[in-house]
Amino acid sequence: MKKTGKRMLAGVLGMSFLLLSACGRGGTTVDNPGSTDSATQSSSGEQVFSLVSASLGGTYYVVASGLSEVLTQNVDGLTVNNIVSQGSTANAIKVGTGEAELGITNYYSGMRAIEGSAPYDQAYDICGICALQQSVIQFNSLASSGINSMTDLAGKQVSIGPAGGGGALIVEEILPYWGLSMNDMTISYMSYADGGEALTDGRIDVNVPHGAPPLEAISTASVTSPISLISMEDDVLSEVLADYPYYDKVVIPGGTYAGIDEDVTSLGVQDILVCSADMDEELVYQMTKAIYENLDYIRSVHSSVAELSFDGYKNSIVPLHPGALRFYEEMGIELS
Repeated sequence: MKKTGKRMLAGVLGMSFLLLSACGRGGTTVDNPGSTDSATQSSSGEQVFSLVSASLGGTYYVVASGLSEVLTQNVDGLTVNNIVSQGSTANAIKVGTGEAELGITNYYSGMRAIEGSAPYDQAYDICGICALQQSVIQFNSLASSGINSMTDLAGKQVSIGPAGGGGALIVEEILPYWGLSMNDMTISYMSYADGGEALTDGRIDVNVPHGAPPLEAISTASVTSPISLISMEDDVLSEVLADYPYYDKVVIPGGTYAGIDEDVTSLGVQDILVCSADMDEELVYQMTKAIYENLDYIRSVHSSVAELSFDGYKNSIVPLHPGALRFYEEMGIELS
């Protein structure tokens, strides 16, 4: 059994990207190129899996690098490569169609992908393996703007991230709880980094990145000008959580961003690792086991997963793969 070292090498680039572009649901058998059988059906040969994450250097990508290394080093006959992708919404499709074997998405996107509900136009047969970091929606503006509450967004120019991205979908879903809709503001669909630049340049009033704090788009903006974050009211959040159980109330501790000393309350959604529902049960069991036995290492790769735990996985929202569920039951891990 291979063991994980304290290093970050799983983000395999270059030729690995070319190799994995043809990777199907079962993976690629690297020492038997003439075979037409999928790796999960083959009794021999190294399997090469792709794990789709997000943009290079982002939270998803860094966490996926740690996961890829753990799986490569601790599951016999398996190599997992971290692949740049468009993020949570796209990753559920890529795993569901077999373009990738593994992917990082979240409860929000995963549930909708399984149901085939918007933004998806069909159902995708995916299952969960484990929970990862918490991605938080963060409405930030310049401190001088006077924007201090969600209702202050009316009439403002707001960038909510890439169109179809997880953050944009969340914003659209939660605005009505403050009596707002997308029509009440001028919406832009910029990358989080571009939105941060537009905020400091005065081209927009609010940037809304979605991810595990601290986010670079906000930290960078705070270097140029004092910033503020909207803290959501507990009573409104309670209504949101009652209607949408895949969300969580999240507190961003004071000091996370320069100049913001008070805690900020916002809305988060748990990111999860998923695979196709038809992946080999024993293989998923071994992958789940490898991740669990190397949690200390994974927690070290990024601050967002410093408290990572298998406890409380929301099995009722995105069901675990049978192989993962078997491991959870054997270990007595409590599910939600």
